[in-house]
Amino acid sequence: RIREELVKLPPEQREVFLLRTEGEVPFKEIAVIQGVSINTALARMHYAVLKLREALKDEYRACGGQTS
Repeated sequence: RIREELVKLPPEQREVFLLRTEGEVPFKEIAVIQGVSINTALARMHYAVLKLREALKDEYRACGGQTS
């Protein structure tokens, strides 16, 4: 299910999310790869996580989790 939601993210956010979570690439390197500042890379990750959290919150609750 997370893969379905990942494809809905803007490409820049998806790239940051995948580089960081699957590739364990440091944000400094992600910024260089994308040609942006480290703050932009961090912001893209932040918004990607927010969007995924929102999209997957019902499934998380169904598994016994809670969201704020």
